[in-house]
Amino acid sequence: MAVEYGGALGMIPSGPPRFDVVVVEPDPRQRMRLGTQLAGAAQFESIEELVQHLRAGRAMVAVFGPGLAVPYGFQQVQRLVSAYPELGAVFAVDEVSTTMLQSALRAGARDTVSVNDGAALAQSVSRVGDLLAGTSSRTPAIAERRGAPGKLIAVFSTKGGVGKSTVAINVAVAMARKTHERVALVDGDLQFGDVAVLLGLPPQHTILDAAASMQFADPEMLRAMLGRHDSGLLVLPAPTEPVLGTQLRPEEILAVCNGLQALCGYVIVDLPTLFDEYVLAVVDAADEVLLVGSMDIPSVKNLKIGVQALDLAAIAGPKLRLVLNRANTQVKLDVREIEQVLGMRADYPIPSDIAVPISVNAGMPVVDFDPRSAATRALEFIALSLLTPQPEAAEQNGRGRRGKRGKR
Repeated sequence: MAVEYGGALGMIPSGPPRFDVVVVEPDPRQRMRLGTQLAGAAQFESIEELVQHLRAGRAMVAVFGPGLAVPYGFQQVQRLVSAYPELGAVFAVDEVSTTMLQSALRAGARDTVSVNDGAALAQSVSRVGDLLAGTSSRTPAIAERRGAPGKLIAVFSTKGGVGKSTVAINVAVAMARKTHERVALVDGDLQFGDVAVLLGLPPQHTILDAAASMQFADPEMLRAMLGRHDSGLLVLPAPTEPVLGTQLRPEEILAVCNGLQALCGYVIVDLPTLFDEYVLAVVDAADEVLLVGSMDIPSVKNLKIGVQALDLAAIAGPKLRLVLNRANTQVKLDVREIEQVLGMRADYPIPSDIAVPISVNAGMPVVDFDPRSAATRALEFIALSLLTPQPEAAEQNGRGRRGKRGKR
């Protein structure tokens, strides 16, 4: 008989039980250990044995031990959760690695925790059980979600090497320091994303893990996958190894963005330098698009093509903002000439500043490394403009955006 949960964490309630908890683990010592951690949860040696005791329509959290955190075990769990939607799977493993988490999520697990962390295991079981049972104890987690979706900001460039990721990271950090709302940064470059490296954050979970977890519509699971920078910025890194863009479909990245918008006031996505369905889906969904370029002919040429393509697809429109990096570089090319070619103003010029490459090599955002630098002032202006978009903000910067683009 499975122990019945639903009262205080780890305690059998006096009122009507809401869900059952069981432990499945081949090794008897591990099985006994997990059962003790979960206040005497029913213990089974195999999934086949568990199936014989399942009650149709009854919410159950099944904790699968380290002995089942192997390919064959994942396959068994996947079949089990597909056949019994009222069952929530939690893996208790020796080490919570990115590979392990991805395998567990693909198997349909709601969470993966360390077998050595009894408190985290009990908390995970309680949360998953409450979600399955649809009880009022979910309220605190959901109450923290925003009533209206947060603002989605896409950072994009049509050429590599123009400082796109540096802009995304520094603007995000500056925003996090200047608002009480949550700010999240998503590294959307599945092949060569370096947000985690530039922030000095070792990635625990990645955007692929978050995409796999969206099937559960569990905000707490998504929040647990976010890293946290010293500034308070929440970070969802790119995969640690390059993957094909087809591994994450447009609807999957949008689901992750929507999930984060439900948790955060602002979500910034650092996109790859590509024109494909994945990128265009985010650009189309975004409230603001920062298009980053630099002071060289190839960059301007690609910017021109990119702006025209976005116009033809009727995607970006008036939400497009031009960020011109290294705008004061003396290269016989004037900012006004670039504006004339593109038919739009450089809303956010950023001066060339030695503090930027030094901060990159130090693994710090320049807004933290050198708060008084010229680049920091320009990046903080972008952050303030995104936090409080007002017509007069552009006038204060001396470069307002035209209501309509000039003729090309």
